[in-house]
Amino acid sequence: MENIFRRMNLDMIGIGASMICAVHCALLPLVFAALPLLGMEITENTLLEYCLLLFSFGIGVLALGQGYLRHHRRLLPLLLFIAGFALLLAGHFWTAAASWEYTLICIGAGAIVGAHLLNQRHRRYCRIHKHH
Repeated sequence: MENIFRRMNLDMIGIGASMICAVHCALLPLVFAALPLLGMEITENTLLEYCLLLFSFGIGVLALGQGYLRHHRRLLPLLLFIAGFALLLAGHFWTAAASWEYTLICIGAGAIVGAHLLNQRHRRYCRIHKHH
């Protein structure tokens, strides 16, 4: 199982998951504003939102944990991921910030994408220069 994770680019999967979450949460309500009139509720599917959050979190933990533990030992990607995920959760569940929901979600998803890109860059740099 560990060998499969070494061959997969978990950072790219994490970036994809974050982007899908951001598109689902921020853009679909704009594009599909007419769907509720037709009785379709794609944008308010709680199970889908929880699955996307869980998938994004799981991939992030695997990719960033692996990068930190096995390659670069830099905290910035982990801290950026934690901050991004906190913003995602705040956008979804913090009722006091309901008017900021899409802003928090987009910034959070962007921070998670940034964390994966930074993790990937640090992993590549350490692989080339043999720092571990």
